[in-house]
Amino acid sequence: MSKKNIYKILIISSIIGLVYNFLNPNGVPLIREERKLTFVEEENLLPVDSSTFSIDSNSITKTDNDVLNKDEKKIDSTSQKSSNEILTVKENFSKPLAIKIDKAYQLFKQGVKFIDARMPEEFAEGHIKRAINIPFDGDESYRNVLNSFSKEEILVTYCSGTDCDLSILLGDELFEKGFKKVYIFFGGWNDWVERNYPISKGSE
Repeated sequence: MSKKNIYKILIISSIIGLVYNFLNPNGVPLIREERKLTFVEEENLLPVDSSTFSIDSNSITKTDNDVLNKDEKKIDSTSQKSSNEILTVKENFSKPLAIKIDKAYQLFKQGVKFIDARMPEEFAEGHIKRAINIPFDGDESYRNVLNSFSKEEILVTYCSGTDCDLSILLGDELFEKGFKKVYIFFGGWNDWVERNYPISKGSE
């Protein structure tokens, strides 16, 4: 068979495939629709008494000291309330909601779980303190940790920054799995480091 005939067959097959995909209601979209984020209004998160969360004195930065009292004592972990008990939100979560750095830091101080959607290698190089690594592109074993989470618990996903969509994809996945209060920290790791907020390195 000549090359000319092979090219004709390939072109005809491609056209047939594209037409079929277009007409099929379950066809694969050729261009992924851009996910439009809905951002939380800053005033929608009610303030919480600072006595309801513990302060790790080793992780307090200069920025923290502008917000927190240096003499505040660490609360015993057995009496610490969970994030869904100490945090009151007004949002109606019909889908994951996006937040920026100030809101993310407020949630962090209130003990909300942060989930790093990046790969383990990036997580080990540096991540938000106390964050849990559930890479969106990782294997299913990473998602086993979700079994220990309450579906009513507040979760915050993040990745590298505004150019990374892993936090959005993971946030959508968590919501589809039944987690009802999911925030997406849009600025992610880059914004966090820029503010010199608490970080950790390694796998923990």
